[in-house]
Amino acid sequence: MNKSNDLIESIVEQYPSNLRDFSSQYGSNSARSYAVGNICKRPEIYPLYGDSSQALVFRTYGPWWINMPSYKKTKKNFKRWENEFTSRDFIDIEYSNLVYPCISLNIYETYNPGSLEVVYVGEENNNNGNIIWHRVWKFPESFSITLRNNQEIFIENGRQQMNDLFPNHVNTATSALQSLHLNTDHEQISKIYTHHTYPPAARFPRILKIPLIDKVSFPTRHIRLEFDHCTANYYIEIDTITLCGQISNFNQSLPKQIISKQEENFELNYFENNLIKLPFDLLFLICSYLDLYSLIQFSSTCRYLRQQCLHPLQFHSLNLQPYWNGITNDTIENFFLEHCIQTKYLSLSWTKSIQYSSFNQLLNICSNKLIQLNLACCQYLTGEYIQIIVNYCKNIEILNLENCSYLTNLDFIPLKNLHHIRSLNVYRTKIDYRTLLPLIDNNKEHLEDINLGSCQNLIDTIGIVKLIFARCINLRSIDLWRASNLTSNCYLSIIGLSHDIQEEERRFSNLSINEQEELAIIYSLVNLPIEINSIIHMTYLREIDIGWTDPPAGFIQNFVQQVGHSLIKIFLTACRRVSNEDIIAISENCLQLRQLDVLGSNIIQEEAMECILKNCLYIEFLDLSFCSKISDEKISNWICQYKNCFKRSYQPINNDDIYSEFA
Repeated sequence: MNKSNDLIESIVEQYPSNLRDFSSQYGSNSARSYAVGNICKRPEIYPLYGDSSQALVFRTYGPWWINMPSYKKTKKNFKRWENEFTSRDFIDIEYSNLVYPCISLNIYETYNPGSLEVVYVGEENNNNGNIIWHRVWKFPESFSITLRNNQEIFIENGRQQMNDLFPNHVNTATSALQSLHLNTDHEQISKIYTHHTYPPAARFPRILKIPLIDKVSFPTRHIRLEFDHCTANYYIEIDTITLCGQISNFNQSLPKQIISKQEENFELNYFENNLIKLPFDLLFLICSYLDLYSLIQFSSTCRYLRQQCLHPLQFHSLNLQPYWNGITNDTIENFFLEHCIQTKYLSLSWTKSIQYSSFNQLLNICSNKLIQLNLACCQYLTGEYIQIIVNYCKNIEILNLENCSYLTNLDFIPLKNLHHIRSLNVYRTKIDYRTLLPLIDNNKEHLEDINLGSCQNLIDTIGIVKLIFARCINLRSIDLWRASNLTSNCYLSIIGLSHDIQEEERRFSNLSINEQEELAIIYSLVNLPIEINSIIHMTYLREIDIGWTDPPAGFIQNFVQQVGHSLIKIFLTACRRVSNEDIIAISENCLQLRQLDVLGSNIIQEEAMECILKNCLYIEFLDLSFCSKISDEKISNWICQYKNCFKRSYQPINNDDIYSEFA
């Protein structure tokens, strides 16, 4: 009894001290607003509920980004169905002190909760400094939620919507829950495989408690969370994440229990004698429907099935992202090198600490056959790894290096020697003009999709964007969200409007002497156009995101008049100068439009937005958050009239009655 009391008294609640890694963030790299680092603090928002810039916020939510052609294009080649992996974002958290035993993990969800998918606990490896990750929870395993009135609710089956938890408090005739069924979220989500319901949880502030008792057999201070927010109604926001347990005493004895395996045991009773009688083609097709883990387990049943399961063509497309935790130098050298001789599509996204020699051997095996390579969030990459890609994979067409934030600007330079790039994603990297200008020029006939979102080190953003719009006639999508140095001059110059030449000269003179000399040489090599008369040659452009930049008056109107006929997505998030004339021009020229984001506009009026709803018959997504001239009452009327998906965020609020939003 005394031991139990001592344990209770010694339990501490720690707040994150550091973020080791993460996949994306809504905020910029240079500010705290909407940054993932906002969880490294005590609770500041809870028990309020609403949109707060002081919370952790990921880059995307819901089905909207996933169902765009630019995203589908990067996924369509990975045909093997990994049905257990639905994670979209992750964060790796470090706490100050080792904890053992672990009691619980407490996640303060203050906006659109319910998208947690997986929890890992990290074990420090004293031999090499790496962290060994153990999965301890996966949705919909049991958990509890604590509401702001301190009521704790235990949930066994993942069901956590308002009418599931509090059926007696929901008026089914008038509840705000009804409005959720009058938009197109359902239709979009039906195209995506997910374990979560829509919406994933009741919309009120809560502390999500993941039990860790008897699940962790070692001292830890490392937690990894993965999220599937494809059913979230809006951006998910988290105030902080606390780890509860006893500060570890290094001399205490640890139990000899073993963490349960990450994957379920696979039942291998498949009546091999009958299967091996099937024709090769039919058996090969059956094997292609197995996820990678099941395929490898199935191969161990007999020699004949091993030959079928591990045939090189089964590895024609290889998505290792769902197995990021098990992809080591040993697995590459002792297994994949033998079977990847026919691999054309390869994803190593989220993998940890693959050594240079293993990476070199793997890409050497794939060599010129490799068409797609995904390396998102691979923080072990250096310039030497990039050189390997260029040396071996000369026919690469789709390259994803998003959030590889440890690469320097000079590390990217070898990429300029690639000549077949159709899709390039360098979101939140340090890539600059030295790589991008020659790379764009070398691939101007092929380039279809480019993501420069949150790239803060471009330096010559004007030259880069001008070259894209002047030469890339097959461009389908461009993401310039939060891209640095997108000036009014830049915007005006790409659509043929008059702009300040002297300002351009001043910008150039403010660069260092070395940068001026380098740019002069590169401009000459790529024959950078001085003026662009129009961009009507961009007949295929479908998606553009210039959120959190500042396009000048007149740009949007002229832009859509030239290329609006093909646009299906326009994101103008926090573009404060977007006018009613711009919105009317969009309604007249973008008749195929499906998604429009004008969050934060204080100019747009209801009459202009009504033109969008009447003329753009395919519109399915409208974000009108913080548009002060558009009332909540008007949006409610539009929801009933047009049945579209309207997004409307609001500042954090506190109601004494936790059920008030659904009354």
